[in-house]
Amino acid sequence: MVKPQTPPPLAPDLLDRVRARFQDFPPTRAWGLALDALEPGRARLSLAPSVHTVNGPSGVFNGGVLASLVDLGCALALCTRFDGRMPFATSDLHIRYLEPADARLTVAAAVVRASPRSAILECQLLCGDRLVALGTAHFTIQQKPPADGTQGHP
Repeated sequence: MVKPQTPPPLAPDLLDRVRARFQDFPPTRAWGLALDALEPGRARLSLAPSVHTVNGPSGVFNGGVLASLVDLGCALALCTRFDGRMPFATSDLHIRYLEPADARLTVAAAVVRASPRSAILECQLLCGDRLVALGTAHFTIQQKPPADGTQGHP
């Protein structure tokens, strides 16, 4: 029987460093996106509806905004395995819209499986206790740092 591995603890300042890195990221600044928590292989974000994120007077979040939240939530969950660095790129993203998202959103992403070359993550978008969208993402992990020393965007 294979014994599950316990992930190493996160650096105590990781949440603050990642928040600082994303403070000027357009969804953080314009949408009011909040990074609430990071745990090993997990991330939690929240977002209130606003004129920048909903489809007009309906008050329902735009589907593209929800897809962006799945991508970002999964990337942030995966970055906990790299001390906040992002040596990876989204190679596949799928979202299933279940119900209209018409209230404050909680985005909960988690690593399902990871190898040295790739990772698969899942993400739940909730309005209160109501599951409104479910996403999965696949990321390709770079084997070497980019030649220019960057860590990916942002």
